[in-house]
Amino acid sequence: MSHTHPSVVGLRVSVTIIHTCTIVLTSWRLWYKIFHQCWWWEDMWAAIALAAVTTSGVSVWIFSSTPMDSQPWDGPIIAYWLLMINFTIGLWSSRLSMICSIVRLSPPTRIRTVAWCAATAFGAIAIALLIHKCWFCARYNDWETIAPLSCSLAPSIGITQVISDFLSDMTLVVLPARILHQVKLPRNHRILILSVLSCSLITTLLSIVHTVFFIQADPILKILTAQLEMAVSLIVCNLLPVVICLYKGLRSRDLDISLRRHPTDSMFLTTIVDLPSSDDHATEEFKYIT
Repeated sequence: MSHTHPSVVGLRVSVTIIHTCTIVLTSWRLWYKIFHQCWWWEDMWAAIALAAVTTSGVSVWIFSSTPMDSQPWDGPIIAYWLLMINFTIGLWSSRLSMICSIVRLSPPTRIRTVAWCAATAFGAIAIALLIHKCWFCARYNDWETIAPLSCSLAPSIGITQVISDFLSDMTLVVLPARILHQVKLPRNHRILILSVLSCSLITTLLSIVHTVFFIQADPILKILTAQLEMAVSLIVCNLLPVVICLYKGLRSRDLDISLRRHPTDSMFLTTIVDLPSSDDHATEEFKYIT
């Protein structure tokens, strides 16, 4: 292609940068979990989201390989379908990964039951949205022969996405806050965990922006905001394991330096830091990840 529209170049560059960062971060997280043999359901969902992000990154380049005002051909059409499907899979797999983390960390009380119900609801919403999008775009497939290539879904779908995004992201903030309220953790640990999990609300803000362009049917900005929302959701999903790993590494280094300077005091400090602060099951789990 001899000439590429600036908006297409911006789409490619933006998606490539954000997806590369997301892929590297998620790959490191999965390697770390496999290496330390602490793989669980949350990591499986993160791996699925990683596959969706990777496929989407390739699909963006295929989709944008033909000028927006040219007659669509099979390659961009297939790429558009992959973008639409993988957006839903990647976004909700990231949320399922986070809710599975909450299930693992929650004590065997009502909170765990609520977390399991939330996980079921997340899966049901993802399936419902995916089926509806595919059904609508397959039934009204005139868009496959019109440039620019874009399946204009009903505005109600965009509104439904924003509402479900807001409720799910609030769930990912409220449930950990309730768990932290029931266990004894140092104040800095509470702030760290809540700050990381509160980043889920960034996804809701991106969802609102995406819906605006979704309703306006701008193909470039619709794809760009969707890819950003999916990537940020996966990044937030990875933040807690990564931040805690870095925290453990820095803490170990500080304790090692202190051990060389003050052997007796440092051994006491190491013991106090690693001991659980109560007999509660959730505290044991938080002790394990922190």
